[in-house]
Amino acid sequence: MINLKSKIIVMKNIKLKVMLFISIIFFVVSIINGNNAGEIQAKEEENIYKAQEIKKEEVKEVVSVKTKEAYINMPKDIKGYTVIGKIEIPKIELSTYILDQTTKESLNESVTKLCGPKINGLGNVCIIGHNYKSENMFKKLKNLEMGDKIVITDVYDQSIEYIVYDIYKVYPKETKCLSQETNGEREVTLITCATGAIKRLIVKARELYD
Repeated sequence: MINLKSKIIVMKNIKLKVMLFISIIFFVVSIINGNNAGEIQAKEEENIYKAQEIKKEEVKEVVSVKTKEAYINMPKDIKGYTVIGKIEIPKIELSTYILDQTTKESLNESVTKLCGPKINGLGNVCIIGHNYKSENMFKKLKNLEMGDKIVITDVYDQSIEYIVYDIYKVYPKETKCLSQETNGEREVTLITCATGAIKRLIVKARELYD
């Protein structure tokens, strides 16, 4: 009987020790988890703060552009067609305005935006023009070479310089030159008729960084 009681007491002691050990483990784990949670929360707060700062800078940039007056140094329209920018190519002494619509009539007035993002936006801005002898057309585009510079100015008088990196000819149905896959870079594609009007002359340029 005594031995049985002793065994029961021993078993109870073991059970208490096990329960105490388990309680200690849970306590330690809760402390660790609490610390991790604190670290995670601190990290999240830091990331939120950084995101807010970045957003503030982006808003400042947008506000900066919006507060600038448009069309200070260029006309708003040419014969009813909205002017969306200006293109200058020093090599061929070209300086002309870019119109927003590409039609038979608008192409008789100046070069036009065929497709792509807004002027100087990320992507491939495609500008098309006749190869007429007029000073504001692409007649001398054929004289460009790799490394020549092109300056595009938007209506807010913000200019970006581009450098020619490719020149080639294509048939009218070949439209790969219009692709918007630029890896997030700014590019400009100039298009005009080659001699004989059978092919199109393509001049590709990308943003020139300092």
